[in-house]
Amino acid sequence: MAKFNPKQMQYYVTTLQEVLQNTQDTADHVSPFFVKLDEAKQADKVADMAKAEFGEIKAEFDDAVAAYEKNAKTLAALQVPVRFMGVHKTLAKAYADYAAATKMMADALDEKNQSINEADFAQSEKDQETFLGKIQAQVAKIFGA
Repeated sequence: MAKFNPKQMQYYVTTLQEVLQNTQDTADHVSPFFVKLDEAKQADKVADMAKAEFGEIKAEFDDAVAAYEKNAKTLAALQVPVRFMGVHKTLAKAYADYAAATKMMADALDEKNQSINEADFAQSEKDQETFLGKIQAQVAKIFGA
C-alpha cells in the first residue's frame, strides 16, 4: 500500500481550494451579466438590447467558459491522494460536465443575430444545476473526510 504523503495531501487540498475559489470568483463576476440577459429575456427585449451590450454579455460568458475549462484541466491533471481517487474522479468528471454545460449556454447566444437558442439555454441551466450539485457532493466528501 502506498505510504501517506502529507505534502501531496496539502498540495491537493490547496489546488482544489484554488479551483473552487476561482469557480466562485468567475460565477460572481459573470452573474450581473447573466441577470441583465435574463431580465431582457423575461421582457422579450433581447433583440432590442444595444449590440455592444449583447456582445459584452457574450464575451463575459465566453471568458467564464474559458476559466471553467482551465479549472477542469487542472482537476484532471491533479495528483490525487490514494484515499480520494474515486471521489476525485467523480469530481473531475462532474466539473468537466459543468464546464461543457456553461459552454452550451455561451454558444446559445448568437451574437450575429442577437438572439438566444432558448432550448440550449434552458438545457444548459438545468445541466449546470445538476453538475454543480454533483461537484458540491464530492467536495463535501473530500473536506468532510
